[in-house]
Amino acid sequence: MSEASSSRLLYRGSLSLPDSYILLDGLTFSANLLANKDLLHNPLALALESMRGRPSLRLKGTELLKNICIDPSDDVCMDIHPSAALSRVYFENMLCLSHLSPDGRTEIGVRVALGDTDGPATTEMLIFGQSYSSLTTPSLKIHVARIAPATRAPRPDDPTPRKPPQHLLTRTQSIGELAANTRIKVAGDDSEVVRRAREVMLHLPNSKPRGRGKDKDRGGAAFKVPALPAKKTNHAPDTDVFGPASDAKGKSRAVDEEIGDIEQENKSVCLTLFLGVLVLRSNVTFYRSSRNSL
Repeated sequence: MSEASSSRLLYRGSLSLPDSYILLDGLTFSANLLANKDLLHNPLALALESMRGRPSLRLKGTELLKNICIDPSDDVCMDIHPSAALSRVYFENMLCLSHLSPDGRTEIGVRVALGDTDGPATTEMLIFGQSYSSLTTPSLKIHVARIAPATRAPRPDDPTPRKPPQHLLTRTQSIGELAANTRIKVAGDDSEVVRRAREVMLHLPNSKPRGRGKDKDRGGAAFKVPALPAKKTNHAPDTDVFGPASDAKGKSRAVDEEIGDIEQENKSVCLTLFLGVLVLRSNVTFYRSSRNSL
């Protein structure tokens, strides 16, 4: 490691290849103290230091840099020990044979997971090469960056972001004062139109108090219930297979009246017969009594 006095050792160990017992050993990860003065706010440095004591980290494979989002602000580098021949050959084939992007980075990187699981809480990092100018030949410096979660593309149902009015932000008031329950005085509040409107609102006539029984003095007007509308009698009669409904009602009424007359006649006849029977029985009784007396 060059410039050991200005770097902090984060992790020293190896990378375990997937589905294999081969280890890429002799790897050292360090953070530049000149760029990272506060390592407590460096998530990648904290994650690597938490891996101390583990013999190896999980190598997941290669990844194109254009397909993922990385956070290169951590400024973490990786060094390979000169005696680790297998690690040197592996990273030379992966990084030195890769094309460089316009920003000087390799197009391919090595993806490493800092943990045993692949959940969302597991920190993942990408090892890639960064070209830098040299006096002799162009060289690559191995950098390490944390893989950040990809930003979600906007959807049609997302709320539209709202921005405060520009004339409010140009004043001396801050966003906190605007959000507080304070009255904001808008520029141009003392214009002629606003002054006239204020005078009109302040000099409105007072409304008269309305009490019970006040409405009776309005010309003696009283509320009248409207009469019911007259019923229409010249409507067309309802008809069915037996004739108009009104005729049927008239016929039934006539039949009822005829039945009533017959019942009245039957009652009178029955009464006459009953009286005749009583008279006849009284005559027979009188005749028998007179005969016995003789």
